[in-house]
Amino acid sequence: MRVLRAILKWGLCGLLVIAVVLLIFWTVVRVSRAHYRALALRTPAAFIVEDAPVIALTHARVIDGTGTPALNDQTLILQSGLIAAYGAADAVPVPAGARVLNLLGKTVMPGLVMMHEHLFTIAPNFSKTPLGVEQEIPFPLMYLAAGVTTMRTAGSIDGEADLALKRAIDSGARPGPDIFLTAPYLEGKPAVFPQMGELAGPDDARQRVDKWAAAGMTSFKAYMHISPEELKAAIDEAHAKGLKITGHLCSVGFTEAANLGIDNLEHGIVVDEEFFPGKQEGVCPEQLAAFKDFDQHLDIGSAEVQAMIRHLVDHHVAMTSTLAVFADFSSAGRRSRRCRSANRGRSVGKAG
Repeated sequence: MRVLRAILKWGLCGLLVIAVVLLIFWTVVRVSRAHYRALALRTPAAFIVEDAPVIALTHARVIDGTGTPALNDQTLILQSGLIAAYGAADAVPVPAGARVLNLLGKTVMPGLVMMHEHLFTIAPNFSKTPLGVEQEIPFPLMYLAAGVTTMRTAGSIDGEADLALKRAIDSGARPGPDIFLTAPYLEGKPAVFPQMGELAGPDDARQRVDKWAAAGMTSFKAYMHISPEELKAAIDEAHAKGLKITGHLCSVGFTEAANLGIDNLEHGIVVDEEFFPGKQEGVCPEQLAAFKDFDQHLDIGSAEVQAMIRHLVDHHVAMTSTLAVFADFSSAGRRSRRCRSANRGRSVGKAG
């Protein structure tokens, strides 16, 4: 009995220590989250390091974004937040009283304009169904830190939260890029994400376009299981309002989508399942099988693929390529190289 009591005593002590450690860990996490949340929610002024009326950036390497070679030893004069003068350091005088920042060894370039972005991340859950988690607090700061000053979202899981964030940024209450918002996904059955919802038919597609256009969304995104009839209804309704629609498609092939009037397509040929053997009308094939067929059998130079590319060009359908993402699905990068070959020089027309 004495041994048993000793075991129980030390066992309880051990459990108590574990409980205390877990409590401390939980407290630290909660306090840290609250601290960083408060920091992230500060006004833009809190993140501005230099705010002099006139700032001179001297001896910088400049990439101007036009495709011309980078220029060394350049001076930029910033006045009231705008570029007032720019040129070789020995040709651009620095105004008296300007705040001078020597950028020797550093590069200045325009802000990045990103076309396929999100305000949520994917979290695992016990049902193994992808679950989106809204990130309206950290993501605007992270985009700015990465040099993104203008972005288009490419699908939303919480339209109201995205609109509220855009209003806060536009009003100057929150820091962040200029955001062009795409409405919540137009997805058929079965929905890939539980937050997407499932369209009940063409009328439902039209109603959702109406709702989110009135709320302030500037574009729409069709998703993998949308039917051709639902996609056509959404395209026509968006165009009637002077808005555009893009798609990460699967059930509908690129050629058919172009015929229906879509403005933009996401990701590239890697998600165009019209070449998958046995593809059924309006049905998205099993993705692993489709990826395998793409890697092993699809010939980018074949007449049918080239005809599809010419068809997109003729219909002024823009392509938003996301090769860096889909390279993860390839075998030793083969998918990335094949996509790059298919997409090089093909992105023309109008972006959503």
